[in-house]
Amino acid sequence: MILTTHAITGAAIGSLMPGHPGAAFVLGFASHFALDAIPHWDYPIGSASIHPKKGGVLRLDRALRRDLRNIGLDFALGIGVSLFFFHQPAALLAIFAGLIGGVLPDFLQFVYTRFPKSPIRHLQKFHEHIHSPRRLRDEGKTAIGIVAQAVIIVAIIALAKMF
Repeated sequence: MILTTHAITGAAIGSLMPGHPGAAFVLGFASHFALDAIPHWDYPIGSASIHPKKGGVLRLDRALRRDLRNIGLDFALGIGVSLFFFHQPAALLAIFAGLIGGVLPDFLQFVYTRFPKSPIRHLQKFHEHIHSPRRLRDEGKTAIGIVAQAVIIVAIIALAKMF
């Protein structure tokens, strides 16, 4: 899944529990793994500096700049859409806690490339284990993957708004 989907899901969770930012963070974090278990599309990470399986030396090159741009835009879109649909002053802390929990496992993969020791190593192994082995990008099903994530986002927003 892309960060936008994880962020919106975490924010939706936080919007449902405005007085419990700690629980929103934990449930947002857990939601990341549930979403990653679904076959999905994501954009490629080309930089060895941040790819969790390549784990190269941190180098400011074209691939890293492209990846940082894509990741930044993806994250910003997730924040923007989340605030648009879930902004409630009384729930803002819980919304952001859920959102951060929802995207944190992907950012921890970068930490893993720098520090592949326990306990982060165990979290990375779990992340890889739970992750769907089907990558729609690798299967050439980009359009299906993007539409599927859009449907998931719409469903998450609709469900959160119902409660």
